[in-house]
Amino acid sequence: MDLREYQTLYSLEENYWWFVGQRCVVEKFLTSLGASSPHLLDVGCGTGINLVLLGKYGHAQGVDYAHEAVEFCSQRGLKIVQGNALSLPFKEGMFDAVTALGVFYHKAITDDVVAMKEVYRVLKHGGKFLQLDPAMMCLWGKHDLAFHGVRRYSRKELISKFVFAGFTVERCRYINTAIFPFVWMVRRLGRFSSAKPTSDVQPMNSILNWILTKWYCFEVRLAWYVPLPFGVNVFAVGRKGSGKGK
Repeated sequence: MDLREYQTLYSLEENYWWFVGQRCVVEKFLTSLGASSPHLLDVGCGTGINLVLLGKYGHAQGVDYAHEAVEFCSQRGLKIVQGNALSLPFKEGMFDAVTALGVFYHKAITDDVVAMKEVYRVLKHGGKFLQLDPAMMCLWGKHDLAFHGVRRYSRKELISKFVFAGFTVERCRYINTAIFPFVWMVRRLGRFSSAKPTSDVQPMNSILNWILTKWYCFEVRLAWYVPLPFGVNVFAVGRKGSGKGK
């Protein structure tokens, strides 16, 4: 991801609806763990705002391959090491839970199943993994190129890869369903533009930001229990213990 995108994230992610909504998913995940003072890992922790949230629930550790991410997290006083998700710099069975938000679709993850197996390795028996990423290749656009993305997941594909990596899939859901038609239209129109790839994450009107934040968090609570038919994003929760890696 380009340095300017890191700078945009760092300046917006505390209050911007998209990132607040992602943290709603993480909070739902963390409150479902039931572990006391768990050891938590955020893979691809970026500028660190999700790592701050993890720190409220347990002992939080971050890892990211980009030195820019390490620098931004250091500014927040967070615990982070530089490393690649394809070969995590941690011993086997160190963590009670692992999160990865908008990470595994990046081109730096040349083999996402290998990365999932690495997460499986560093989890304790019974530990859980939350992955949240962009969904549905029909939404592919310049936003993905700006963030160096190479894939968007279908629910079926994500479940299949989790199982292949050894996880028992507890939950896999689409979210951001209501905004899907708008995003699809914008991405389709963007294919006819000659402008260079840029992120969709831009400052917006505070009222609209509030509305979108409330709706995103509502969809998270709904989707946790009721499967939605499609969405801009998809998340999965997998557990280490019952399955065998292939």
